[in-house]
Amino acid sequence: MIKKKPLVLVFCKNQILGKVKSRLALKIGQKKALLVYSELVNKTASIVKRLSSEVHVYYSDYIEENDNFNFSKIKKFIQKGNNLGDRMINALNKSFKNFSPVIVIGSDLWELEISDIEDAFRILRNKNLVIGPSTDGGYYLIGMNYLDTKIFKNKKWGQESVLNDTLRDIDDKTNIHLLDEKTDIDTYDDLCLFPDLKIKL
Repeated sequence: MIKKKPLVLVFCKNQILGKVKSRLALKIGQKKALLVYSELVNKTASIVKRLSSEVHVYYSDYIEENDNFNFSKIKKFIQKGNNLGDRMINALNKSFKNFSPVIVIGSDLWELEISDIEDAFRILRNKNLVIGPSTDGGYYLIGMNYLDTKIFKNKKWGQESVLNDTLRDIDDKTNIHLLDEKTDIDTYDDLCLFPDLKIKL
Protein backbone atom coordinates (compact mmCIF):
# COMPACT_ATOMS: atom_id res chain seq x y z
CA MET A 1 0.00 0.00 0.00
CA ILE A 2 1.40 3.40 -1.00
CA LYS A 3 1.59 5.82 1.91
CA LYS A 4 -0.22 9.07 1.12
CA LYS A 5 1.42 12.45 1.67
CA PRO A 6 0.20 15.15 4.05
CA LEU A 7 -1.59 18.19 2.67
CA VAL A 8 -2.58 21.64 3.89
CA LEU A 9 -5.66 23.37 2.47
CA VAL A 10 -5.87 27.14 2.82
CA PHE A 11 -9.34 28.66 2.51
CA CYS A 12 -9.32 32.35 1.65
CA LYS A 13 -11.54 35.00 0.15
CA ASN A 14 -10.53 36.94 -2.91
CA GLN A 15 -9.22 40.37 -1.99
CA ILE A 16 -12.13 42.44 -3.27
CA LEU A 17 -13.07 45.81 -1.78
CA GLY A 18 -16.32 45.47 0.14
CA LYS A 19 -16.25 41.67 0.11
CA VAL A 20 -13.92 40.98 3.04
CA LYS A 21 -14.01 41.65 6.77
CA SER A 22 -17.46 43.25 6.74
CA ARG A 23 -17.71 43.51 10.54
CA LEU A 24 -14.29 45.13 10.74
CA ALA A 25 -15.18 47.49 7.89
CA LEU A 26 -18.10 48.89 9.90
CA LYS A 27 -15.51 50.43 12.25
CA ILE A 28 -12.51 51.23 10.05
CA GLY A 29 -13.97 51.41 6.53
CA GLN A 30 -13.77 49.03 3.60
CA LYS A 31 -10.37 50.12 2.31
CA LYS A 32 -8.62 49.61 5.65
CA ALA A 33 -10.49 46.35 6.20
CA LEU A 34 -9.19 45.12 2.85
CA LEU A 35 -5.68 46.19 3.86
CA VAL A 36 -5.97 44.19 7.09
CA TYR A 37 -7.19 41.13 5.23
CA SER A 38 -4.36 41.45 2.72
CA GLU A 39 -1.87 41.44 5.59
CA LEU A 40 -3.54 38.35 7.07
CA VAL A 41 -3.38 36.51 3.74
CA ASN A 42 0.27 37.47 3.32
CA LYS A 43 1.05 36.20 6.82
CA THR A 44 -0.70 32.91 6.02
CA ALA A 45 1.27 32.59 2.78
CA SER A 46 4.57 33.24 4.56
CA ILE A 47 3.79 30.40 7.01
CA VAL A 48 2.66 27.73 4.54
CA LYS A 49 5.56 28.55 2.23
CA ARG A 50 7.91 27.11 4.86
CA LEU A 51 6.04 23.81 5.23
CA SER A 52 7.47 20.61 3.79
CA SER A 53 3.99 19.40 2.82
CA GLU A 54 2.13 20.33 -0.35
CA VAL A 55 -0.34 23.21 -0.07
CA HIS A 56 -3.60 23.78 -1.94
CA VAL A 57 -5.23 27.20 -1.83
CA TYR A 58 -9.00 27.41 -2.25
CA TYR A 59 -10.30 30.85 -3.28
CA SER A 60 -13.88 32.03 -2.78
CA ASP A 61 -14.58 33.32 -6.31
CA TYR A 62 -11.65 33.05 -8.70
CA ILE A 63 -7.98 32.05 -8.73
CA GLU A 64 -5.61 34.87 -7.85
CA GLU A 65 -2.66 34.84 -10.24
CA ASN A 66 -0.41 37.44 -8.62
CA ASP A 67 -0.64 36.99 -4.87
CA ASN A 68 1.85 35.71 -2.31
CA PHE A 69 0.79 32.09 -2.85
CA ASN A 70 2.87 31.88 -6.02
CA PHE A 71 5.45 29.21 -5.25
CA SER A 72 6.12 25.79 -6.69
CA LYS A 73 4.47 23.45 -4.17
CA ILE A 74 1.16 25.34 -4.23
CA LYS A 75 -1.82 24.45 -6.37
CA LYS A 76 -4.84 26.72 -6.66
CA PHE A 77 -8.55 25.93 -6.80
CA ILE A 78 -11.94 27.60 -6.45
CA GLN A 79 -14.27 26.68 -3.59
CA LYS A 80 -17.47 24.90 -4.60
CA GLY A 81 -20.60 24.64 -2.47
CA ASN A 82 -23.49 26.64 -1.04
CA ASN A 83 -21.95 27.20 2.38
CA LEU A 84 -18.60 26.83 4.12
CA GLY A 85 -19.38 23.28 5.24
CA ASP A 86 -20.17 22.13 1.72
CA ARG A 87 -17.08 23.87 0.37
CA MET A 88 -14.83 22.12 2.89
CA ILE A 89 -16.45 18.74 2.20
CA ASN A 90 -15.89 19.15 -1.54
CA ALA A 91 -12.27 20.21 -1.09
CA LEU A 92 -11.55 17.41 1.38
CA ASN A 93 -13.21 14.78 -0.81
CA LYS A 94 -10.93 15.79 -3.65
CA SER A 95 -7.87 15.92 -1.39
CA PHE A 96 -8.26 12.53 0.29
CA LYS A 97 -8.00 10.78 -3.07
CA ASN A 98 -4.27 11.44 -3.04
CA PHE A 99 -3.36 12.83 0.38
CA SER A 100 -3.66 12.02 4.09
CA PRO A 101 -3.71 13.50 6.64
CA VAL A 102 -5.26 16.77 5.49
CA ILE A 103 -5.31 20.00 7.49
CA VAL A 104 -7.59 22.94 6.68
CA ILE A 105 -6.75 26.46 7.82
CA GLY A 106 -8.34 29.81 7.22
CA SER A 107 -6.63 33.12 6.47
CA ASP A 108 -7.85 35.27 9.36
CA LEU A 109 -5.16 34.50 11.93
CA TRP A 110 -2.31 36.87 12.72
CA GLU A 111 -1.11 34.48 15.46
CA LEU A 112 -0.60 31.54 13.10
CA GLU A 113 2.85 29.94 13.29
CA ILE A 114 4.40 27.08 11.36
CA SER A 115 4.61 25.15 14.64
CA ASP A 116 0.78 25.12 14.89
CA ILE A 117 0.53 23.17 11.63
CA GLU A 118 3.53 20.94 12.35
CA ASP A 119 2.11 20.11 15.79
CA ALA A 120 -1.24 19.25 14.21
CA PHE A 121 0.39 16.81 11.78
CA ARG A 122 2.32 15.22 14.65
CA ILE A 123 -0.88 14.81 16.69
CA LEU A 124 -2.60 13.15 13.73
CA ARG A 125 -0.18 10.23 14.01
CA ASN A 126 -2.12 9.16 17.11
CA LYS A 127 -5.47 10.92 16.83
CA ASN A 128 -8.00 11.00 14.01
CA LEU A 129 -8.99 14.64 14.45
CA VAL A 130 -7.26 17.83 15.57
CA ILE A 131 -8.99 21.20 15.97
CA GLY A 132 -7.66 24.66 16.72
CA PRO A 133 -10.43 26.53 18.56
CA SER A 134 -10.90 30.25 17.99
CA THR A 135 -12.04 32.68 20.67
CA ASP A 136 -15.25 33.46 18.76
CA GLY A 137 -16.58 29.91 19.16
CA GLY A 138 -15.38 28.59 15.81
CA TYR A 139 -12.06 27.10 14.77
CA TYR A 140 -9.02 28.29 12.83
CA LEU A 141 -7.67 24.82 11.97
CA ILE A 142 -9.14 21.36 11.50
CA GLY A 143 -7.16 18.30 10.49
CA MET A 144 -8.07 14.66 9.97
CA ASN A 145 -6.91 11.32 8.62
CA TYR A 146 -10.20 10.62 6.83
CA LEU A 147 -13.34 12.57 6.02
CA ASP A 148 -16.34 12.48 8.34
CA THR A 149 -18.81 14.66 6.45
CA LYS A 150 -21.34 15.09 9.26
CA ILE A 151 -19.03 17.35 11.27
CA PHE A 152 -19.37 19.94 8.49
CA LYS A 153 -23.12 19.66 7.98
CA ASN A 154 -25.95 21.64 9.62
CA LYS A 155 -23.66 24.22 11.19
CA LYS A 156 -24.42 27.91 11.69
CA TRP A 157 -21.20 29.16 10.12
CA GLY A 158 -19.93 32.41 11.57
CA GLN A 159 -21.81 31.83 14.83
CA GLU A 160 -20.33 31.08 18.25
CA SER A 161 -21.91 27.62 18.30
CA VAL A 162 -19.76 26.15 15.51
CA LEU A 163 -17.06 24.50 17.62
CA ASN A 164 -19.45 23.01 20.18
CA ASP A 165 -21.77 21.74 17.45
CA THR A 166 -18.79 20.21 15.65
CA LEU A 167 -17.56 18.44 18.78
CA ARG A 168 -21.07 17.17 19.44
CA ASP A 169 -21.15 15.46 16.05
CA ILE A 170 -17.88 13.57 16.50
CA ASP A 171 -18.56 9.94 17.37
CA ASP A 172 -15.27 9.01 19.04
CA LYS A 173 -14.49 11.77 21.54
CA THR A 174 -11.27 10.02 22.60
CA ASN A 175 -9.76 10.60 19.15
CA ILE A 176 -9.93 14.41 19.25
CA HIS A 177 -7.13 16.76 20.22
CA LEU A 178 -7.71 20.50 20.75
CA LEU A 179 -4.86 22.92 20.08
CA ASP A 180 -4.39 26.22 21.91
CA GLU A 181 -7.15 28.76 21.42
CA LYS A 182 -6.36 31.69 19.10
CA THR A 183 -8.15 34.81 17.85
CA ASP A 184 -9.48 35.17 14.32
CA ILE A 185 -9.49 38.84 13.35
CA ASP A 186 -13.10 39.64 12.46
CA THR A 187 -13.90 42.76 14.51
CA TYR A 188 -12.17 45.96 15.60
CA ASP A 189 -11.80 44.56 19.13
CA ASP A 190 -9.98 41.57 17.64
CA LEU A 191 -7.71 43.88 15.66
CA CYS A 192 -6.83 45.92 18.75
CA LEU A 193 -5.32 42.80 20.33
CA PHE A 194 -2.52 42.92 17.75
CA PRO A 195 -0.82 46.35 17.73
CA ASP A 196 1.82 45.16 15.25
CA LEU A 197 -0.92 44.56 12.70
CA LYS A 198 -2.98 47.63 13.63
CA ILE A 199 0.04 49.89 13.17
CA LYS A 200 0.17 48.96 9.50
CA LEU A 201 -3.09 50.81 8.85
